Amino acid sequence: MVMFILSSLFLIAAAFIIGAILGNLAKSLSPKSNSVSESSTRAADARLSSLPLLGTPANDDVRKSAKEAAAMIPPAEPIPAPDPARSGRGPRTAAKTAAPTARARPAAKAVRNPRQDDKNRPSLLKAARRGRPDKLTQINGIGTIIQSKLFMLGIYHHDQIAAWTADEAAWISEELGFPGRAQREDWVKQASDLMKAKAKPKGASNKAAPRPARTGKNG
Repeated sequence: MVMFILSSLFLIAAAFIIGAILGNLAKSLSPKSNSVSESSTRAADARLSSLPLLGTPANDDVRKSAKEAAAMIPPAEPIPAPDPARSGRGPRTAAKTAAPTARARPAAKAVRNPRQDDKNRPSLLKAARRGRPDKLTQINGIGTIIQSKLFMLGIYHHDQIAAWTADEAAWISEELGFPGRAQREDWVKQASDLMKAKAKPKGASNKAAPRPARTGKNG
């Protein structure tokens, strides 16, 4: 069975090879025929060769045609300049639009408590003396936030706090948003002690007066 299959394959291969050889011989012996592409190429060459016989326009005719075509184009109309009177924007208006004036922002102001009575308001200053406010944070109970609020109200120095009455201390506490705080933490006495320490003569002891214990949280 195996021998039969091998002999069949051999015969098929031999027949294929012989057929290929015979086909090549027949193609080489047959006369060559012009292809369709060669025929179309030759026809195009014949048409191009006949063009000189038709004649080409002279240079003068070409220039004349160009001039006639240019003469047919209408001239461009001039664009009128914009009228500043109609537009409503003269040179001054344009300058104002180009350079707007800068406005300075107003300084922050303390918000007044509408429940307060001005008769108990202590003496306030528009600015610190000599432009140098005291460190109000030296008073226990006054932190940086409360100090900035006191500056906005017009309290800059220890002697202002030391001069408060009980009603004035209550007024300030209410303005700060901490009712009764100045009285509870005794800001008036602390400010008075700081003023006494500053008033000591040069020859006196440099030992600082003891600071009272903190009675509340700093703001």
